[in-house]
Amino acid sequence: KYCLFCWDGGALYECSICPRTVCVNCVVIPAEFRERVEHPDVHFVCPGCHEMRGKASGSNTMSPYFGFEDHNGTPVLTDPATIHGHIEMPSRSQISSNPILVLHFVLTSLDPLGSPAAIMQHKLRPYRPKDSLQFHEIIFDIGTDEKAERHAESMEILVGRLKLLEYERVEIFVYTHSEVERGDIWGGYEDDELVGRGRAKFFAALFVGGIEEYVRGATLWVLICGHTVRQPDSFKLLQTCVKEYEVEHAFTFDAVLFHACLTIPFVVIYVRRVLVEGFEVQEVMHDLLQACPRLAMHSSIIHIHNTTAFRRRYPTLIEYHQGVKPIPTTTGSMTVSTYTYFHDSNRPFGNTLPYQCSHCKCVRSWKHVASDHNPLNERKFICKSCCYAVTYTKPEQSKIIPSSQGQKSRHAPVSGWLMSVTIEPCMSESVVV
Repeated sequence: KYCLFCWDGGALYECSICPRTVCVNCVVIPAEFRERVEHPDVHFVCPGCHEMRGKASGSNTMSPYFGFEDHNGTPVLTDPATIHGHIEMPSRSQISSNPILVLHFVLTSLDPLGSPAAIMQHKLRPYRPKDSLQFHEIIFDIGTDEKAERHAESMEILVGRLKLLEYERVEIFVYTHSEVERGDIWGGYEDDELVGRGRAKFFAALFVGGIEEYVRGATLWVLICGHTVRQPDSFKLLQTCVKEYEVEHAFTFDAVLFHACLTIPFVVIYVRRVLVEGFEVQEVMHDLLQACPRLAMHSSIIHIHNTTAFRRRYPTLIEYHQGVKPIPTTTGSMTVSTYTYFHDSNRPFGNTLPYQCSHCKCVRSWKHVASDHNPLNERKFICKSCCYAVTYTKPEQSKIIPSSQGQKSRHAPVSGWLMSVTIEPCMSESVVV
């Protein structure tokens, strides 16, 4: 674990309310009380919990921070504790160093150098002591039954090594191609030709040998071209696989010619906010979106959240402060959120303006004009050369997430993200590890 203030280790006081810790250098205790605060009946309350407890009381009166209390909640110190340094994060964040497993499945013909999975491992390394961060790159080819059997054998060997640790989080990256017509995922090669497998068959052949147990409760990053997402039947099967394998979160993208390298800024902020500071994905999605302008222009981001009862990780800080509630045993839901970038001048409601006018063939000739009917939900453009007009309408049931930059005061946002959400109930087994 690491100190909430200086992000360093060493001698730490562990909060009795949440998983956070503060080092002895950042909370200064008078010499005459140092032995007393180490007594088993004395409880340490970190500054974050002290702040949250004050807000929860509903009182506007602020109270000084003592830090150490007896079992009745009475301060042990005669004077408030002195805090050195400043906090760089919100009061609900933490510095987590619990074990993380990163599995990177890469199709044999693809180059994994500089991949998002490798960047995740690199960014996590400073926060994970010794062997608490495991990164395994699996180059796969399951194009034939014989190759699939060899892959299963290698997974059994890997699982034998993974059993040495219990992982709070598992991040799984799948980096391959997808078939254009049906959206099937390429599994490998047969006679030097790429062979596609149906979505269910692909994951059944990939997650074998016991590795499927690590998929449960994991976050799955599907880094493939967008045909799998754009084909409704194919995307439905992908969601079914997420549900059946009890994946908690899944990310995928809809760009036809998807470039995985553009997800790196998104992954970097995900590491910081979710894996290190301990926030839920839904709480920090705005931060993730704002970090990746190039990805925004390239692809929509699809986030699948499977709220089954299975949880690999411990409750988050907000759950600590709200009180851990009983987890439902029979039902859950699958929430599919699609985030599509928009900009008034070149990406109206997520649609790409044609580079060339289809009538006069002039390039970059569009001018944004006020809509005659519904200025809030319509965007109208005319060609400055021939006056040909095109109109775009805001999708129904979509919500606008404004960008933090380039906003017009008292007007609709100039740019941001359109979020469309579908929620489906799903049945699940209740398993907690």
